[in-house]
Amino acid sequence: MGYNDNPRRVFGKVNIIYSDSELSMGISVETSGNGEISYPDQVYGAYLTPTIKACTMDGNSTMGGGHQMNGLEMITGWWSDVHCGTDGVFEKPPWIKLNFIERPMLRWWLEGDNKLGQYPVDFNLELYQEDVLVDTREIRGNDKVAVSINYSVPLVSITSIKMVILKWSHPNAKAKLLQYFDIVEEEYLGSELKEFEVLEELCKEGDSGFGINSDTATFTIHNKDRKFDRGYLKSLILLGRKVTPYIGTENEKGEIKYTKFATFYADDWSIPQSDIWIKLQCVDKLSSIQRVIFTGLPYTESVSLYEIAETILTSSGLKTHQYSIDESIKKDIIEKAYLLKGNAWECLQSVCFAGMCNAYINRDDVLVVKKQEVTSKNILIKPSSIISYERHKKTTDFCNCVQVNYTEVMPTTTKIVACENLLVIGAGESVTLTADYSGLIVDSMISFLPSIGIELASFEKGVNAGKFTLKNTSDEVIVTTVKIEGFSLSTRTQSVVASDEESIDTWGKQEYIYEGSDLIQSYSRAEEIATLLLSRMKTGNGNVKISWRGDLALNLQDTFVSEDRYGDTDKCAVEFNQYKFDGGLTQTTRGRLI
Repeated sequence: MGYNDNPRRVFGKVNIIYSDSELSMGISVETSGNGEISYPDQVYGAYLTPTIKACTMDGNSTMGGGHQMNGLEMITGWWSDVHCGTDGVFEKPPWIKLNFIERPMLRWWLEGDNKLGQYPVDFNLELYQEDVLVDTREIRGNDKVAVSINYSVPLVSITSIKMVILKWSHPNAKAKLLQYFDIVEEEYLGSELKEFEVLEELCKEGDSGFGINSDTATFTIHNKDRKFDRGYLKSLILLGRKVTPYIGTENEKGEIKYTKFATFYADDWSIPQSDIWIKLQCVDKLSSIQRVIFTGLPYTESVSLYEIAETILTSSGLKTHQYSIDESIKKDIIEKAYLLKGNAWECLQSVCFAGMCNAYINRDDVLVVKKQEVTSKNILIKPSSIISYERHKKTTDFCNCVQVNYTEVMPTTTKIVACENLLVIGAGESVTLTADYSGLIVDSMISFLPSIGIELASFEKGVNAGKFTLKNTSDEVIVTTVKIEGFSLSTRTQSVVASDEESIDTWGKQEYIYEGSDLIQSYSRAEEIATLLLSRMKTGNGNVKISWRGDLALNLQDTFVSEDRYGDTDKCAVEFNQYKFDGGLTQTTRGRLI
């Protein structure tokens, strides 16, 4: 059952994660000692299971039991350096202590080795504010591998938690902890949630329709017991907290099924003392790549837009499961590719303009780089569901003359010095420098004199900038001259114009200049883009903007059919969705006319 089936029963909720292993700052681990193979830092990494069922050589492993030898680069968590006795009791109890920034203690989670079925039986949990012990919880007779310790009254300003293990579940075994961490998370719904608004947008209104766009959200939440400004959450009202909104609908059995939006990150907290409601403004993860400086793509021959996009995203710190790139742009081969130094947002924008793609975060929190290929859902929006209906025409919704620039790239055999710097490197120290070049170069080379006692730790090459790290391996201060040189790269900008002469004669010349990209490098590619844009922007095209009761099944790039009060219908592709929950749901959808 969807929202349209039961419009009077719609629910909203918001989850906020104030602290987890990704958000927490200053995490460090101390232990009483580590086994020969032990990874104490893994205990706050949210790992669900060890890599192997470890062969422990302590009498607890059996032939044919599926055990494997432990080794390097595996997920096994912390192993203590001491064994318990035959009764499971430790003569010298091992301990592990996790340190972090101030946080409230609502719950703590710990887990032994779930493949070996081993766990702590008797242990103490000690909570500290700096060096002061403020609480001790004694746990005896535990019989579970995974244990949740709940604190009915939140303890505030906790900076570390120490676990002292007294007894283990198996004889002659080392202590083994895979997890020793818990997130600080709260859920707001019902009277605690006044309203929220979520914006999903493929491109800005009036744009060509291609490019990169970040979504936003705002929330109004009850400051119950003044917990945000006087209570236990005060120390965690920080930027970057994870915020996930949901809309729920009720089925015939009275069960509520929630649909998740993307995860957003706190960008601005407004906590007035004169009001019981706080306001929270958020952005999605895509905006964060604006803060990542990309040295640039060095001159590379015959590389696909797919490979370029992947280089940008991995350089921004994203893992493979965090992004999805359209396979079709593997066919878009750039013969003489390069990108200038800039932030990762600008560089990914260049890929989108060259490949006629969009980049956005979907509801599964995946960064999607995708061609504009609409999904045919054809959800019908009827007049009975519509609050307001508008047809729009902007300057870029109608044009009869499109200009697309392209770059001709010509490597030369002229060698130039692009950068020369004098550096002072202390004994045993490293220096990292990003150098802007005096011109564009190919095949950049770095040298330094004197070179004795200096090691080149890394060198990221670009055409107009480079980033390098030099390490002084001696015990004396070294003053060295660093030189970066290469072969000059020459470029020239040309233009292609596609026009509709009949339309120009009738309506006059309406011109549109497409956003540039150094990755558009041929007349034929520029002509292809210009022709496509001209066909989309011709007379009769435009967009439809509708406020209606909504349907969360309608995603970006899906098609829908709208029917106005006169019975006329339009088929559109979604470029914009805005959802507002205030006890009911209102959705505003903008669609490009197909």
